[in-house]
Amino acid sequence: MKKLPFFILFLLIQGCNYIDKNRQTSINFNCPRLFFSSADRIFIDSSNPLDNVLLKAELNNFQINTECQQKDKIVIIPLDLLIIAKPMDDLLNPEINMPVYISLLDKNDNLLETQYFMVSGKLNKNSETNKYIETDVSERLNVITQYLETYQVIIGFMLDERKRKFLN
Repeated sequence: MKKLPFFILFLLIQGCNYIDKNRQTSINFNCPRLFFSSADRIFIDSSNPLDNVLLKAELNNFQINTECQQKDKIVIIPLDLLIIAKPMDDLLNPEINMPVYISLLDKNDNLLETQYFMVSGKLNKNSETNKYIETDVSERLNVITQYLETYQVIIGFMLDERKRKFLN
């Protein structure tokens, strides 16, 4: 009977050790340098022919407001993005979707990885004219990667060749 309390105590200690071993710890990670892509900073949305541009959006600002974290062999980069969206024509739908890419580079400018995101928003409407107006769209994108050597992040809009030619 005297062995039973020791056995229970042993089980409790082992259980706490097991929980402690499985607990993931995160450490601060040096956040990479951020840049916009000069070629892909402007986004346009149009009807089928490019004669009728419905929306023009521009990457305006970015910031890392919380610390970058490393958990085991995974890095989390919380990136806040600001886009200025301006309707160019009378839109029927205020919902907008803008595809964005984020490329991760090492110290030697070698491409490590590219991730793709969809930034969604809703255009504001002028109550007097009942037309959509220029609107700030902000969103936090969490870049999750296993590349611990990430040194730079390049942000840009995804554009097809037709839209890219139209902008140039």
